[in-house]
Amino acid sequence: MRQQELGNSSAYEVVDAPALSNPSTKLRKQPTPAVPDMPKAAGLLMIAAYGALMGAFAVTIHGARADFAIVIGAFYLLMLIAVPAAMLGFENDRSRRPDLLEFLGRGIDTATGRISGGAALVQMLIVPVLLVFAILAMGITYLLV
Repeated sequence: MRQQELGNSSAYEVVDAPALSNPSTKLRKQPTPAVPDMPKAAGLLMIAAYGALMGAFAVTIHGARADFAIVIGAFYLLMLIAVPAAMLGFENDRSRRPDLLEFLGRGIDTATGRISGGAALVQMLIVPVLLVFAILAMGITYLLV
């Protein structure tokens, strides 16, 4: 409708607003599952790997400055774990999530295509596990030299 048509009431038809439906009869939308393809064990493996990383730091690095940095790192690790745990806590239907053996057999769809469950676990765990080995190797080297 053009501006000049507003003055001419015969140029348009006035309609009533649609009636609102009763909110009690409307079904409440359920949240979308966050990670329906990932098993709980994969998250626990991630927590264990990053916990081992913090443990490797605590065992190999000493001193007041290092201890403060380790505490800050532990706080960030806690947030890395707590935020996804809180988000996953809102899911109503956890029965669709596969166990670890199903996940390893079935695999997962990614943005670049389908990969096996083992390859997905390797992609998730390679960085923290190799960092643990690197920190332990540096600590052993420091003790020997």
